[in-house]
Amino acid sequence: MDRIYSYINEHSQRFIDELATFVKQPSISSQGIGIEDCATLLTQMMEEVGIGYEVMPMGGDTNPPLIYGELSSPGASKTLLVYGHYDVQPPEPLDAWDSPPFEPTIRNGRMYGRGTADNKGQMFAHLKAVEAILKTGGTLPVNLKFMFDPEEEIGSPNLDRFIRTTGDKFKADIGFYSDGPIHPSGRPKVSFGNRGMCYVEINHREAGRDVHSGHYAEALPNPNWRMIRFLNGLKDDNGRVTIEGFYDDVLPVTDAEKAVLAEIPFNEKASLDDLKVKRFNITDDVSFWETTTLVPSLNIAGYASGYGGEGAKTIIPCKTRVKIDMRLVKNQDPVDIFEKFKRHMETEGFGDFDLKMLGCCGPRRTPLDNPDAPAFIEAARKVHGKEPVVLPSGGGTVPLAFFDDYLNVPLIAIPYGNPDEMNHAPNENFDLDLFIKGIKTSATLFYELSRI
Repeated sequence: MDRIYSYINEHSQRFIDELATFVKQPSISSQGIGIEDCATLLTQMMEEVGIGYEVMPMGGDTNPPLIYGELSSPGASKTLLVYGHYDVQPPEPLDAWDSPPFEPTIRNGRMYGRGTADNKGQMFAHLKAVEAILKTGGTLPVNLKFMFDPEEEIGSPNLDRFIRTTGDKFKADIGFYSDGPIHPSGRPKVSFGNRGMCYVEINHREAGRDVHSGHYAEALPNPNWRMIRFLNGLKDDNGRVTIEGFYDDVLPVTDAEKAVLAEIPFNEKASLDDLKVKRFNITDDVSFWETTTLVPSLNIAGYASGYGGEGAKTIIPCKTRVKIDMRLVKNQDPVDIFEKFKRHMETEGFGDFDLKMLGCCGPRRTPLDNPDAPAFIEAARKVHGKEPVVLPSGGGTVPLAFFDDYLNVPLIAIPYGNPDEMNHAPNENFDLDLFIKGIKTSATLFYELSRI
């Protein structure tokens, strides 16, 4: 590996310059901006490295291009499927950026720009790892397949269906992706899963327009009182979701998972101070990490009704809107949870509310004892020189349940971003030292996998 690491060090400035070119190209999936042009740029970069590619329009309303890549190595017995996404979040609010979001700028060892860490920089590291191996006279120790998603930031609405119609093209022995940050302690992280999600919106209207509260108060129904009663009934006094059957399919947390979670550093006081809150809703028998990764949740994400501006405006609002996200764990089906939510609404007497699903994504989790898992842990350990934090599941959602549900390919992640990468926010950035370590980690992983 020394020869490969030396090559990466010697060419690090060029890699950074190429990443800047990649970031400079907008690719905002939610606004339909720059996706095609970014796909063209990405395929050029793959071709320069020596990776064969195929542009695969996925259909749907916008027919976005998934980029597939493949690089076979004679004698390799294992195939690794690498996932990444080249679309980015909208950059707004623009006035909150210290430098323009699509003019990548380096300050204090970091590159600032939309997509630097999420996910262009992290997925680009895999391509540069391939280059480093091939340019130093080596041969790839594994066969590689690449799946670069144009719609991850909007929940990949076409990906699951598309994968199910493309046969065995994406079959592999193991899957890999890099997204999100390393652990706040500075230790690398290896993650084995993600929670899924069912996201719903509820609308309720009483009158045709807002009216004067002095003229009609108590005589006219306010939609908020019924909505509040409904929301208040979604959880009991202990915070447990009251929807019938909500927990039926939840897999119990194993002793092995509990043991791994117990090893994850957690500075409760520092976290509370950072968030400026007094306490977490955790109990002695269920830890913070178990609560936020292996337990399903129901959260009120937004509530809009009436007047919320400065000063007073005395009205009875005519309508109210609520958005709720439910994070789901392995074996929970988001469509099933939606139906149970709807049934609960009807049973409790709120069937006249307008309910719709805004998004759904299944959960996924690779067992900790997967035979390839040691390769991921060892790759992170070798490059960082620190013991990795092992996470049975992340608390967030990535639209990759089809790895489990259809491809039957276990999937493990090694995030490369810095803890304060500001993904989805103004001043998104990527620590360039972690970018270079990410390239080395990808290269190391390829070799570690070949030894298992």
